[in-house]
Amino acid sequence: MTSSTQKSKRKFKMPDTYVLLVFFILGAALLSYILPAGTYETIGDTKTIDPNSFHFIERTPVNPFQAILSISKGMVKASSIIFTVFLVSGAFKVINDTGSIDSAIDSLSNRLKSKVIILIPIIMICMSVLGYLGIIVNQTIVFIPIGLIIARKLKMDPIVGLSMMYLATYSGFIGSGLCPFTVLVAQKIAGLPLLSGIEFRTVVFLFLLVSAIIYLMRYAKKVLDDPSKSILGTDYEWAVEAHKTAEFSAKHKIVLVALFITFGIYIYGAQKLSWGMNELNTVCILLAIFSGVIGGMSLDDMSKSFVAGCKMAVFSALLIGFATAISVVLSQGNIIHTIIYYASMPLGHLSSYLSALFMFFFNWGFNFFVPSGSGQAAVVMPILAPLSDVIGLSKQVTVSAYKYGDGITNLIIPTSGTLMGFIGLAKIPYEKWLKFILPLIGIWTAIAAASLLIGVAIGF
Repeated sequence: MTSSTQKSKRKFKMPDTYVLLVFFILGAALLSYILPAGTYETIGDTKTIDPNSFHFIERTPVNPFQAILSISKGMVKASSIIFTVFLVSGAFKVINDTGSIDSAIDSLSNRLKSKVIILIPIIMICMSVLGYLGIIVNQTIVFIPIGLIIARKLKMDPIVGLSMMYLATYSGFIGSGLCPFTVLVAQKIAGLPLLSGIEFRTVVFLFLLVSAIIYLMRYAKKVLDDPSKSILGTDYEWAVEAHKTAEFSAKHKIVLVALFITFGIYIYGAQKLSWGMNELNTVCILLAIFSGVIGGMSLDDMSKSFVAGCKMAVFSALLIGFATAISVVLSQGNIIHTIIYYASMPLGHLSSYLSALFMFFFNWGFNFFVPSGSGQAAVVMPILAPLSDVIGLSKQVTVSAYKYGDGITNLIIPTSGTLMGFIGLAKIPYEKWLKFILPLIGIWTAIAAASLLIGVAIGF
């Protein structure tokens, strides 16, 4: 067999995640040479744009050197999330090394025996409520190590561990009727009463959650019955270490109680005191210190464990900076508003049903360029809200079209530092994650599209 024949038979190999992100960064830079630069003016000192103010400006193309420079700028821009990944990973390594979580899972598994898989819907329902309330979104990263520990102990794979936390939280976030960072921002811009339409959106949320639970449980059952059926194969690497089974002792129970109390305090702080990432880092470090002392670890052991946890998060933390660099390039090239301008032009010629779907799928794709939910609301809602008045489309439907379009693709877009951080922390390659998640993305997209059509039909 000739060498050329051998080469032709080689299977295509997906590039490494970092390689893909560099391609995306350079692709964004190339777009800055193709698309004209443009901008909308903002109203007063707010971030809300005037929909009638679009104008082209002088091109600001991003050359290859500036594109690579954007990686450093992306690291700086996403520094708060990157630091959280390091600090939370280090803190949870200390907590994990006390053996408290492992022993609790062992104890629960022994009680449930063959019914252990019901842990998945229980956990997902709890996490979805936090996502629905907007209490935990990006902060889901705190719970991922717990999910991974549970999955490993139950002889599943990292995809199950990540998904029981990630999919649940985001089903709540996507379907939320009261999230302060997305729905309420969009309703305020559109001039709608805050929290209006919450009943209809809650029904949609339930469909999203139930479909996610069924989807993940089917996959988990398949892996549980035959580990070779895992999308990751059988030679994947765990981001959490295996621990010997230990008796669920009093000190383990104290650590777990402290874990729940700590997150209860943080949830209260996030709701009442506007706590953010810095406070999250702080309570996690304090929890790690307390857990280490109760668990009988020496100060040196706690320090070594913390550093080991930080080392495990390097891959994830760097991915966040690389992903953020893409949005840095698009902003520097001044082409984000141009994309909005051209995309909004066809709306005046479509029916209400088609306009609702167009808005949804536009936001579905535009999320690649502006992965921030509140940022996307500030950019698109001042344009879509007046357009909905012109074409006779309900503003509630417009808000939902933005919300579902923004939320669903958060689980697949490589520009999302949160997504890349999550899968990096779980050591799941991007292409493997896509293979797992794309069918569910299709299901969620169908649910969202159907809800918009129903909304138009019933005058929502």
